[in-house]
Amino acid sequence: MKKYHKYIGILFLGLLLSCSEDFLELSNPNALSLSNYPTSTNDVEQMLQGAYGTQHSNGLYGHTMGPKTFFCWDHTMNLAWQGTQTWINMAQNDTNPSDSFIQGTWRDLYLGIQRANTILGVVADFRENKPGIISEGDLDAFEGQAYYLRGWMYFQLISIWGEDFIINGQGGDKAGVPIISQVAGSIVETDVPRSSVRESWDLVISDLTKSATLLDGITWTGPDAYKANSMSVKALLGKAYAFTDDWNSALPLLKDVVDNSGKSLVSFEVYKDMFNGNEANEFNNESLLEIPLTDDPAGNSNTDKSTGSWWGMILAPSWTGANGAPQAGGWSNEYVHEKNLSRFGYNLDHYFDANVTTINSSNIRPNYISEALAARTDGSVDPRLYVATLQPYVDTVLVAGAKVSISHYTDGVEVNREAWSSKKYQYLLDKQTAVRNGGANIILLRMADVYLLYAEALIKTGDPTLGLEYINKVHRRAYDYPVDTPSPIDYLSLTAPTKASDAVLANDPLKYERFAELFAEGHKWYDMRRWKIGAEEAAYYESVRGGTINWSDTDYAQPIPTLEIESNSAIDFGDQNPGYN
Repeated sequence: MKKYHKYIGILFLGLLLSCSEDFLELSNPNALSLSNYPTSTNDVEQMLQGAYGTQHSNGLYGHTMGPKTFFCWDHTMNLAWQGTQTWINMAQNDTNPSDSFIQGTWRDLYLGIQRANTILGVVADFRENKPGIISEGDLDAFEGQAYYLRGWMYFQLISIWGEDFIINGQGGDKAGVPIISQVAGSIVETDVPRSSVRESWDLVISDLTKSATLLDGITWTGPDAYKANSMSVKALLGKAYAFTDDWNSALPLLKDVVDNSGKSLVSFEVYKDMFNGNEANEFNNESLLEIPLTDDPAGNSNTDKSTGSWWGMILAPSWTGANGAPQAGGWSNEYVHEKNLSRFGYNLDHYFDANVTTINSSNIRPNYISEALAARTDGSVDPRLYVATLQPYVDTVLVAGAKVSISHYTDGVEVNREAWSSKKYQYLLDKQTAVRNGGANIILLRMADVYLLYAEALIKTGDPTLGLEYINKVHRRAYDYPVDTPSPIDYLSLTAPTKASDAVLANDPLKYERFAELFAEGHKWYDMRRWKIGAEEAAYYESVRGGTINWSDTDYAQPIPTLEIESNSAIDFGDQNPGYN
């Protein structure tokens, strides 16, 4: 996907073009201004690629959003690294308003909004002042993608920082996020108060609706495959309606995507290998929105000016070294929270006997490997556990061309813990130590997510039978059965038993399938928020390595970063989300 990154250096132009010429007080006739840049389709294309690049900036999918936010809040991962107290606080659901991680995510989401606003302003300028230079079709395509990107950024902002979700028509009057819908002409115009939750979601829905209309009939192939199209935007729009509890509006959009997008669930053979850098499975028939990345072991790719992501660095697996001891594959900061294993149905005894004190491959208990391999074929464990994780001393990775076994996770994780490595979005074609530029594409939205949202919409609007069928379609694929044919593993009701045994997931196939299917993809925290199951989840996980999970219902909304309150004159400390003052 080289074209996506060809003009990544143009990112700074959004900063320059987001201000009026008077505001910048430009006196150099060679400096950038709307009179001399952009002047062509190619110029606007460069700006658009830079705006897309924001999705994998440092505060978003290039580094922070996921491993250092969602996976802590929802306990997808546990912390091996114990050297950053604010990170431990996040894992205990005690996020600090001064935390640099949430500040980076806030900053880069608004940077993406600024870049999208700049493109919208540029398109308007071409239509009004430079007619004919860029075709109307191309202007529609640029405008549609800019609306998508702005809608996507606000979707994340309101889902993380909105004081509440809209449920049963309630919550819309709570505090949302600042809305900036055009380029700022002065510093004063960047000081914007928090809008309401309803107003924030209305902007998301409006932007995505405009985008879907403008992109109608436009298709992207080859190096442009990463771009949003009408159907992928409709899928995100349907999700926005679902997240505002407007199921009557969500249903027809999701049905349209299911029936008319040409997308469907891929085979299990493709599915199990679509998260780890195999180019043959990138932008496949299930993927709707995807961030293209390239691998460079020598790179330093945790910014939007790079071609990769540090997810693989932060979540790097641990493998067995030549002496049998664990070796870190990178920073190796987080491993799969051990309480997640039993939710997939995995309940075997630990790979070390209770009397073992030294973490070494020579000390794994007899029969462990044979038992583990049997569990993969006897139906007792959900196969998606092995799509999402790497099992110690059973799974292997290539390191500098040699096959080595995954080990107990490193960085001081206690010998008696189940310490499995994360697999999704690890570039596994050949690992090296200290890989900083992960080249596994990150899928933002795929059809399995749409199927499960569609199932939820059907259930909410009075068709539980068809809703159960779409849950079963996802479930069947996980066990490599034909998706559209009843199978021996089908759920027989919406309260049928699942592989999990805990109070939240044991008898709720919809919730379980979203957990198992989308594990470690960054969706679980949003589901926890809209379902209001934070207290139950905290009770299940109980603790992280840093201490006890301290849940309060104010933890659903993350704190407005201190730096934003200090720098935005329209927001003061009284506008902070409850629980953080």
